[in-house]
Amino acid sequence: MIIFGTRTKVLTNKSQSAAGNCDYCGTAQSLLAYRQIKYFHIFWIPIFPYSAQIITICNHCKKLSYQSEINPQTLQSLSPGTVRKTPIGYFAGLMLIGLLVAAIVIAGISGAKKKEKYLKDPKVGDVYELSYAKDGKTMRTLYRIANLTTDSVTFEINDYEADSRKGLRKLREQHSNSYSEKQKVSRTELEDMKNKIASIERL
Repeated sequence: MIIFGTRTKVLTNKSQSAAGNCDYCGTAQSLLAYRQIKYFHIFWIPIFPYSAQIITICNHCKKLSYQSEINPQTLQSLSPGTVRKTPIGYFAGLMLIGLLVAAIVIAGISGAKKKEKYLKDPKVGDVYELSYAKDGKTMRTLYRIANLTTDSVTFEINDYEADSRKGLRKLREQHSNSYSEKQKVSRTELEDMKNKIASIERL
């Protein structure tokens, strides 16, 4: 099954009027003009057109001519609306990609604001996702706040670690309560850990 590739489409006109005389067979007012587009698609969803040109077909001799072959005077004589414009639907893929990027950016901004808020006002039970370097790899694990004082924060450290986002999701699912080691840090030290904290979840 082909899931991506290119396609060619000739756009039909809502109303069809003659575009000129056929230079091939000489029949007057026999040319019909259309727009032909070529576009990329994924799963039959148009992403964006990468080529567009006007073509003409003689209604009498059926001669097909591409834009480079059409008499320049015939091209200039085409009135607005004679040839259909490329529908916006052929840019659907670009629009979906744009919406996805916007959603990711908004989620990132929202997550950053939430992290700042929770860092300034930590609560017992908050779960921090921390990343750190180990043996040349970026590792991830979870820290859960067990106790708070005016000057310090005591974390419970998860017994497991992961080297990928997927592994961290699995850790959350299978070892969400596997905490044994504890670590006490000052509020100042907590602020210094900021760059290592990817996210904070509050139940």
